[in-house]
Amino acid sequence: MEALLHHGIRSYKESYRYDEEKIEIIEASMKMIIRDPLREPMLHMGCEGLGNLREYVDEVLDGTKDDYVDRGFWDYTYHRLLKSYEVVGLPPVDQFSYIIEKLSAASFSNRAQGTTWMPWKHSQVKGPPCLQRIWFKIFGDELEMHTSWRSRDSYNAAFMNMYAIIHLHRRFSEKLHVKVGQYVDDSDSYHIYSYNIKSVEKFLETAKTLRGKGGSPYENSSLLTRMSK
Repeated sequence: MEALLHHGIRSYKESYRYDEEKIEIIEASMKMIIRDPLREPMLHMGCEGLGNLREYVDEVLDGTKDDYVDRGFWDYTYHRLLKSYEVVGLPPVDQFSYIIEKLSAASFSNRAQGTTWMPWKHSQVKGPPCLQRIWFKIFGDELEMHTSWRSRDSYNAAFMNMYAIIHLHRRFSEKLHVKVGQYVDDSDSYHIYSYNIKSVEKFLETAKTLRGKGGSPYENSSLLTRMSK
């Protein structure tokens, strides 16, 4: 976040708001490699939205809000796109099951992936999915996971995205009877919205102050982790 704030490119992106065409951002391409995704602490006390974290995890893993799409509230959920991918003229595709079946039959396969983008649909909606692809492969006794994002709100969304996806990583590892391996997270546009810059600065200053006093921004995060499971 600090590197992005100070070294990112000042740019614009299309706005999700209906009353404006574009919005100013600071952005960069970003690749994050998490060697041990389940290592504690997984939560940072400075993150906003922790109260909704469990609800979001259930939404991604179990589709608790898939019906929001049918009711016209949302354009998509990641669970629905991956678990019931809609193809024009064909039955929905369960990409979760495909990934498990593919790696169960050939752990060395490079084809165990799921995609979300529907060009016939998402090119027309106001808020298309940010996650584009999720890929898995077994190396030795560990399952590695890669995710590809076209666009990422680094302050409000990335943490919750990653937290939920890591729990999906763990679920797949359990089904395949292997350990959770490293997680590679790749974003084309990892950004800070202009209206969040002051909040990001405050967030970074709080972390800096705590470290300067010998404290940690992660204090009590193990308790929050238990609460979110």
